[in-house]
Amino acid sequence: MKRLIGCTAALCLLALMVGCGGTSSTGTLAYISNSAGTGFTVFTVNTDGTLTRNSISPQNTPTPSGDGPQVLEFSANGKWAYFLDQAGLTIFAYTRAGNGTLSTEIQAGGYPTGPKASSLVITPNNNFLYVALPESQNLAIYSIDQSTGILSQVGSNLQLGYTITQLIMAPTGGVLYGLAPKQQAVLAWTINSSSGVLTGPTPYAVGSSPATDGMILSQNGLYMYVLDTQDVGPNSFGINTPSIYAFNVSNAVLSIMAGQPFHGNVDPIHAIPPSIPVAGATSNDNRYLFITNQGSHNISVFKISSTTGEPTEVLGSTTTVNGVATSTASPFPCGSNTPPLCTPSFAAVTGANNGLYVLDNPAGRVYQFQIDQNTGRLRAQNPAYVTAESTTSAPSWITIR
Repeated sequence: MKRLIGCTAALCLLALMVGCGGTSSTGTLAYISNSAGTGFTVFTVNTDGTLTRNSISPQNTPTPSGDGPQVLEFSANGKWAYFLDQAGLTIFAYTRAGNGTLSTEIQAGGYPTGPKASSLVITPNNNFLYVALPESQNLAIYSIDQSTGILSQVGSNLQLGYTITQLIMAPTGGVLYGLAPKQQAVLAWTINSSSGVLTGPTPYAVGSSPATDGMILSQNGLYMYVLDTQDVGPNSFGINTPSIYAFNVSNAVLSIMAGQPFHGNVDPIHAIPPSIPVAGATSNDNRYLFITNQGSHNISVFKISSTTGEPTEVLGSTTTVNGVATSTASPFPCGSNTPPLCTPSFAAVTGANNGLYVLDNPAGRVYQFQIDQNTGRLRAQNPAYVTAESTTSAPSWITIR
């Protein structure tokens, strides 16, 4: 098994932090889904990667079930917003105004689905929306009216025999991926661009206990990484750390990446192995992979090979000042190392690749980090976090648009 090794010392010496000049707005918004709240907290994404509460926040979208939203997706044309309630009973649809406001409900009361729908995705041509229904092992397909955003179901629910918890759309829109943790598989379908009908799926085996949202597709669609919450193996130091399963992707075909599963490094300060990786993201330039480790309260960062997709972990040095040790190597702490510890879950990267946002669901916080674009190293922004709707709103999802 390969240990994930980071950049060379020479490159690290040349590293320069990016996004240090000014805090003007990029015109981009970050929507935080409050699973225990009434809607979305909306932040402006500044040019230095920090977040500022936007004047349109909050966007209250009360649901009949009384719980908050999850899995917010915007159509590629920016006109429409679709999301599930936490109970997974309904798809809600809103028009999106020029200032980012979710202004008008497209269908009063939404579109009944479920029970317990877990994920939805939209094709890049705005024509179709797909919803995972894990409890019934179904998948639903909807067409999107191109003038109104109204949804119409395409045929009946597809009977899969797989418990899909997460869906990801290929950037080309021609392939749909699903993660089935109970069946320990990633599924791939090809999509008919005219009808939305799926062909497949082709299943690919992954680890023993994939994370519910542990499937990560690189932004260029060429590499896939699947996180396992319990399966571990030795890194090159013989220390057991979580397994990262990896695939090279060509259309709907996944090929096992050489050297996988990969295994990361321990925390250089506390000598604690990363544990319970639950989610992650890649940078939009496909250079870095970020993984949130819920059990060890930190974030692992890997550089992605541009030719093979192999992740190699970011290295650095450890220094001690006045008895306090700090490190520039992955994994990086999420918040303070003293209680209450950050419990990282969902992660998202800015379009400019200079900022990483990590949700702390129990604390109602959004931790914000500056990304060194030369090395992938993380540095806490000032302030280190912003709050969602409240300390009890349990933010669960970030959508940047």
